[in-house]
Amino acid sequence: MFKKLLVALFVAAPFVGSVAQNTQVKLGHLDAQSLFLSLPEAKQIDSTMKKLTAQHENEIKRMEEEYNRKLAEYKQGESQFDETIKRSRTEELQTLQMKMQNYYQQAQSLLQQRQNELLAPVQDKVKRTIEEVGAENGFLYIFDSSVILFKSEQSIDVAPLVKKKMGVK
Repeated sequence: MFKKLLVALFVAAPFVGSVAQNTQVKLGHLDAQSLFLSLPEAKQIDSTMKKLTAQHENEIKRMEEEYNRKLAEYKQGESQFDETIKRSRTEELQTLQMKMQNYYQQAQSLLQQRQNELLAPVQDKVKRTIEEVGAENGFLYIFDSSVILFKSEQSIDVAPLVKKKMGVK
């Protein structure tokens, strides 16, 4: 019994080795950021975000101008104001400072939220396309080349395949 098993192993060993050698492991890579930046959607998102950012920056600038104007008025008349007016104007300036800080924080949060909303469908589209290209072309893994520490010559750049599938030049 043991001899038969040993003979079977020796007979099967060359076939197992040849099957393992014929099975090619395909690894792919791409620069996801470069891919994203090449998409028309990325340019549209960038344009939208620049417009929104400019709107918020203009509002902050308007608030700063109002604050600076009121501060100059306060400093100009400070020596003539009684304590009640000084306290009232000081509180008004502090309130304006707090409003500016709150607005700035809200604007940052809103801009980040809007950017995430705009990016999500594009990121999903890119991810789906990469998965489709990987499955269609028999890749075991596709890595983002921005985080790879070593890349073999056998690794295939799949960016052209993904771009082609997405209709991007």
